[in-house]
Amino acid sequence: MEAGVFLGVDHGGSTTTALVYDPEQGKRGTGSVRMPKRMPQVGWVEHDPQAFLQTSIAAAMAALEHAGLTWHDVDAIGIANQGETSMVWSKDSGMAIGPAISWEDRRTSGLCSALAEEGLDQLVRARTGIFLDPYFSASKFKWLVENLPDAKREFERGTLALGGTDSYVIYQLTKGEVHATDAATASRMALFDLRGVHWDTDLLKGFGLSEKAVPEIRPTCGDFGRVRHKDVPASHVRITADAVDAHAALFAQGCWDNTNVKATYGTGAFIETNTGATPVEPDGRLLVFIAWDVEGRLDYTVEGGVFSVGSAIDWAVGTGLLPSAADSAALAASVADSGGVGFVPCFAGLSAPHWESDARAMITGLGLDSEPGHIARALLDGIAFRCAEVINALNEKLGGSLREVKADGGPTGNAYLMQRQADLLDMPVVVSREPDMTALGAALMAGIGAGRLTRDDVRSMMPDTQVYGPAMGEDERQSLWTEWRASIDLLLRRFGT
Repeated sequence: MEAGVFLGVDHGGSTTTALVYDPEQGKRGTGSVRMPKRMPQVGWVEHDPQAFLQTSIAAAMAALEHAGLTWHDVDAIGIANQGETSMVWSKDSGMAIGPAISWEDRRTSGLCSALAEEGLDQLVRARTGIFLDPYFSASKFKWLVENLPDAKREFERGTLALGGTDSYVIYQLTKGEVHATDAATASRMALFDLRGVHWDTDLLKGFGLSEKAVPEIRPTCGDFGRVRHKDVPASHVRITADAVDAHAALFAQGCWDNTNVKATYGTGAFIETNTGATPVEPDGRLLVFIAWDVEGRLDYTVEGGVFSVGSAIDWAVGTGLLPSAADSAALAASVADSGGVGFVPCFAGLSAPHWESDARAMITGLGLDSEPGHIARALLDGIAFRCAEVINALNEKLGGSLREVKADGGPTGNAYLMQRQADLLDMPVVVSREPDMTALGAALMAGIGAGRLTRDDVRSMMPDTQVYGPAMGEDERQSLWTEWRASIDLLLRRFGT
């Protein structure tokens, strides 16, 4: 067969997106399919594991149709996974057991507190670069094993498989031949030795898990088997890349050093900087992960996530506070200021650099004179402030090396939000005009894993951008930051531990 195109598949929080990339012609087509999720209780967020497989295939088929191609034109696939979303399945039957617990889910807060009292948090911090929190996968795996009889039975028999959205889809696509992930994904599970780059037996034991159940570690760009699924009518298609979604976007943005920070705005915002071959020292405020293992080189990243971005806007639309996400920018710009309204959008806990998992979103300053524009402005400002907090913390951690923000994702289409981001940071925000940077990153990584692209090739394939430069005076900026810090202090007094 002649060399074909690459498919990048992005497991997003609300949609699964696929992108077709041709090394000669560039992007050929995209397709997106809604990714259903459910919230059976307060703080619980779940998916059907099988939906990740079904939407991956459906989005890929839609992208190929858009490109005027078929599966026979595909050389290889790259998968960008959800990172901390966790599930378990039977190695014997291949069937999932129970739900996929989303990265947004907070059901294991009590479990994490109990484990911390036993001293496990200190071990997690020492070995992994992160800490004990419901956000990470380990407590989710423990919950599934302890609360689902079928999972416990399979675990005791040694036939339980656990993993993220990537491992499950790869397992299904290869008919059980490959149960694997990459080191970057593993580094987000609170079970992986950051410096030794291997599963940590003490942590596995601490969470009541087994090395028999975890995926094999393979290079980010490498061999993850051949597709043998009945809905993919081509036997030659390889899976040659597996990356965390945020890291795939980091790669596609060309973030090779610590002079720029990548911010992917979606359901949440994932903000990180490439620190090269050496990890920064973990401090409990920002998270240290492996970024990728590409061409024999391991890169590290330091990250701060904001859990509520697109999800906060969706909530405001769903409750009737905003007419639509598309109208939020114009509505926010229709008023001169927020009218005294403040909004801290932490619907799934307050993440970096504060880390208060029980915190809830807060609206203050409402009056009879409050208008929809004030609420829209306060919400978008709150998102911009939360992201700016993380970027400033990263810049401080790196000794002030950051020069610009490279932004991508759906909410970057909100001009008010992006301008506010630049103003609050006093730093240019460079927005990619490519709307699917994560899927593009997965496709480019698949090209490297297939041996047809190099990292240097990717450097020459950067998409067009739009730049938002800071346009706010220093006095106004500092006044707004003073108001924001007062809101955070009030929130922490209410929910802080």
